[in-house]
Amino acid sequence: MTSLARIVAPLGSGCSPDDSLADIIAPLRRQYPVPLFVLTAQWSEGVGDIIGMVGLDVIIDSYAKGLDHVRVRDVMRPAPHVDLGETIEHGTIAMRRADTFGVILTKAAGGVTPLRTEPEGIVAPLQVLGIIGTNVTYKAPMKVLMGHRDLGFNVPLTPCQLSCPIGQDIATYVDYVSQGRYIDSWRVIHETNPFASILGRLCNHPCETECKRGWDPGEEPVTIRSLKRFSADAAFQQGFWIDYKIGAPKGKKVAIVGAGPSGLTAALDLRVQGYDVAIFDREARVGGLLSTSIPPFRFDRKQLEWELQMILATGIEVHCNSHVGDEPGEIHLADLLAEYDAVYVAVGMRQGRILPVPGSNAPQVTDALRFLREVAYDRMPPHFPSGGRVVVVGGGAIAADAGQAAIKLGAGEVWVVAIEPEDRLPAFGDEIHEAKEIGLNIKCGVIVKEIRTGLTGNVEAVAFAPLQALDFDEVTGKLIFSSVKEMEGAERWTVGADYVIFASGQIMVPPGDPVPLTPTGLAAADLGGHTRVDKLFAGGDCVEGASFIVDAMAWGQRAARSIREFLGEEDMEAAGNRLYQTVVERTDDHRQSESFTRTEPAILPAAKRYNLMSECELPWSSREAIVQSIRCFQCDSVHHYDDRVCILCGVCDDVCPEKAIDVVVLGEDRERSSGGDTLVCGTEVGDPDHGGVTGQIFINYDRCTNCRICEDHCPVNCITFERVRLVDDTLRVVVRTSPKLERT
Repeated sequence: MTSLARIVAPLGSGCSPDDSLADIIAPLRRQYPVPLFVLTAQWSEGVGDIIGMVGLDVIIDSYAKGLDHVRVRDVMRPAPHVDLGETIEHGTIAMRRADTFGVILTKAAGGVTPLRTEPEGIVAPLQVLGIIGTNVTYKAPMKVLMGHRDLGFNVPLTPCQLSCPIGQDIATYVDYVSQGRYIDSWRVIHETNPFASILGRLCNHPCETECKRGWDPGEEPVTIRSLKRFSADAAFQQGFWIDYKIGAPKGKKVAIVGAGPSGLTAALDLRVQGYDVAIFDREARVGGLLSTSIPPFRFDRKQLEWELQMILATGIEVHCNSHVGDEPGEIHLADLLAEYDAVYVAVGMRQGRILPVPGSNAPQVTDALRFLREVAYDRMPPHFPSGGRVVVVGGGAIAADAGQAAIKLGAGEVWVVAIEPEDRLPAFGDEIHEAKEIGLNIKCGVIVKEIRTGLTGNVEAVAFAPLQALDFDEVTGKLIFSSVKEMEGAERWTVGADYVIFASGQIMVPPGDPVPLTPTGLAAADLGGHTRVDKLFAGGDCVEGASFIVDAMAWGQRAARSIREFLGEEDMEAAGNRLYQTVVERTDDHRQSESFTRTEPAILPAAKRYNLMSECELPWSSREAIVQSIRCFQCDSVHHYDDRVCILCGVCDDVCPEKAIDVVVLGEDRERSSGGDTLVCGTEVGDPDHGGVTGQIFINYDRCTNCRICEDHCPVNCITFERVRLVDDTLRVVVRTSPKLERT
């Protein structure tokens, strides 16, 4: 490892412990980031001992008290001494332990066997960060923070983690399942995801699309989503609970409008940082669409209640049945902006769209969100025809849920009718297949034209027009709406109906002035949630349009960070308020993973799925979960070459089946076949002037599958595989046995 001598800075100015902060601010600014020394006498006199350090952070913390009234002795930090030849890692540990602004580097002074040391220079935290910054490289699809030789660790972001909107440490929690560490897996998930059980069932899992296991022809990706559910189920069944670590009070208040996935994620992120948070929602319960738009057969409602209570137990103030808008009797957004230091609008797309076709105003016509909301509140939807005929217009996940819910409520015949062909329906997973098994009828390739009503005004039938072949975007797979054209002269298809549910899109209902709107009626905000209105932020579906749960949560995370920056935490990391625990661990050998194929969780038999409350997807056994988790390549594992042992023999290069390793020896004409540019070892073997060699080893992590054949064949045992995690200590969770659940 490189020594501290590599980044040492000259000793700076000193000050007296009796100086005021106003006296020292000028010299401190001149030599930033090097702190001032606190001395028993002036350093220029060549005498005096260093008794502490003072950095700019104390100026910021003491500004409100008046810099003239605060003495250096009251705010100075320790001044640890470290030998000049120690490693950078050792110096970093000394700074962390002393909670100070740097370390003083010393060297031996006088004689062949010196008995004393003298200060030689200083290393401040920003100098260490500079070393890290010079070692950051981006390479698709993996970002690798190189620093093993200097700081003792590498931190890769895997393809699955990069594609996850909320940046979950997927490889770690999957690997923990393979080791039987189910609760540890659940804890890792909760570092970034407060809705583990929900996303374990309902996530659209973009991580699986990018899984490196699926890159190989004939291979399928790891079942990441289902493994998340397995970990959450294990924690719930064993009665575990999370006490989030709450930061010191900030004295700032934030209001959040909307208690859905985006609003709750933002509320939790802000609360654990010490902000006072109040949530306002129009519903009688928190959870947004999770509580009011997703039918109970999709997930375990008790687990949702469990996760909601863990969030609210942090001290978030909740105002249900609170409408925010411009109508009389509603809460006005302008009043919230006046009372709170920041406001985050995350109202989502809370109203379904009914297409304006003839007959759409009949009393038996509703939208899917309204229909499912009634189901969520354990009420029979108005005008629902038990034993009658129901037509659902649309082909997405909400349409499939509405169709299944109608069957389970007792409809005699249910149709889902969509413009897309069946193999292109927006519904993902097995939703359509599950619904067909319990009697759902599907008609594709037609567009609704008319809802026919009888003399009494009640619905009797729905007419559809056949469509020409549709075009889909090659990249996104989404329908190109300009290609939706009716067949000329074709006879309309008509189906009898007593009740019609439109699942044809959603609308954002603006919470009123001063929320700025786009021409399409959505809230106008950038990717960080900033609007052009001071103190006002917006995010989630109300900005992006109808999307997935995990995308809404990502908006909440970004908005929370933007709000913290707005409220004065721009230098949060530099100020030392954010701590990281570095976790280094050897990873397991998963080479037997080639023996296993991807399997999906079983589905409850169709005959048992007519109960509205029975969850469709069955849980995995421990055996099934471990087998599936073993398939993971552990792309977060990195090679650690001990450069004190490596002899640059090139065996690892020769035996690598993926050609992912290059051993480059100075003076040898060795082919660079991997294309890798991640340096993992640089060493000298012997004296270069007397027959020794100098070389470097590079890895192409796009190719590497962590098969560990290089580790097996290394003749000097210098290769190990490690996982290094930087755990954000301010978001640390403390697991305890769950208390008795109360209804939210």
